[in-house]
Amino acid sequence: MRAAVTLGPNLLSVESVEDPAPGEEDVLVSPELVGLCGSDLHFFSGHLGITPKGASLYPRVQGHEFSGVVVAAGEKAKDRVVAGERVAVWPLSSCGKCYPCRVGRPNVCDNFELIGIHSNGALADLVRVPAHQTFPLGDLPARLGAFVEPMAVSVHAVRRAQVGREDKVVVLGGGPIGQAAALAAKARGASVLVAEPVESRRALAEELGADLTCDGRDGGDVAALVRDWTDGEGAPVVIDATGFPEVIRLAVEVVSSAGRLVVVGISDREVSLPIGPFTAKEFDLLGSSCHDRDDFGEAVRLVSGAGSRLDPHLRTEFPLEETAEALAFSAAHPDEAIKVMVRVSERSRDRRR
Repeated sequence: MRAAVTLGPNLLSVESVEDPAPGEEDVLVSPELVGLCGSDLHFFSGHLGITPKGASLYPRVQGHEFSGVVVAAGEKAKDRVVAGERVAVWPLSSCGKCYPCRVGRPNVCDNFELIGIHSNGALADLVRVPAHQTFPLGDLPARLGAFVEPMAVSVHAVRRAQVGREDKVVVLGGGPIGQAAALAAKARGASVLVAEPVESRRALAEELGADLTCDGRDGGDVAALVRDWTDGEGAPVVIDATGFPEVIRLAVEVVSSAGRLVVVGISDREVSLPIGPFTAKEFDLLGSSCHDRDDFGEAVRLVSGAGSRLDPHLRTEFPLEETAEALAFSAAHPDEAIKVMVRVSERSRDRRR
């Protein structure tokens, strides 16, 4: 079969590799569309290619945001799936033994494994996945199915923030995770303000239901708008979807007393923060990582409900043979597409007619 193999940092080859064989509790999925995200870029560039113990994860077939069609199942998986069924795949598995697993937070398992990072992923004609990690999509188009995983990341962030009905939520950053977080917060009955410097992304946020948007480049303007929007109280919930130090400092400024600030943006940068607001406001500062099974199921429902609004914005595609170009485009032109995808199979084109 064909596979886009990341051989090492900034080195990728589309080549013929051996077909995977499913274990007794596995299924083989034929990927249709694979979304690219910041983690893929970091792995490709070498920032995520070495484990904490110094072991190399290369060579690797990447791809953890995907939808595809079930083509075969192991003996103990045949009652879980239907051949020919389109599925999204929850890509994370946990050990069940470490402290996070023991307290019910397997999404931050000390020994977690992610398809496309620790095992071969979806940038190939076939991928082997545990049957219990598949979620049926019904008639949902393949590109929307491939957006379920980033939506699940945002569902988890919104759950961490304990967003409730009538909360006012400020989302800083209008990329894929920020847009999905706004959607998830609206689904809980909250009002949402999205701060994003790119005009097209502000327009998308409004189309997806944001109550208010603003250009996020001037922190002073954002802070003033938030004060006005919340009658001077600050926002009960602030979600950072950027990972930028200056944006996190802004988040500390605009969060209300007794509010919740959730950081879901990924970055290796350091940020300095004033200590005063932590004690003066007594707000909760929370990290958010990946998702769990419940988050993924909720994400399927949210993407299905928003499908007609999301679908037109998920059409930046590259063929499998141009995976390296797709990664380069995603890194160099983050403002030109809400999500870059690699098309592995033509099957989804046929089913969409």
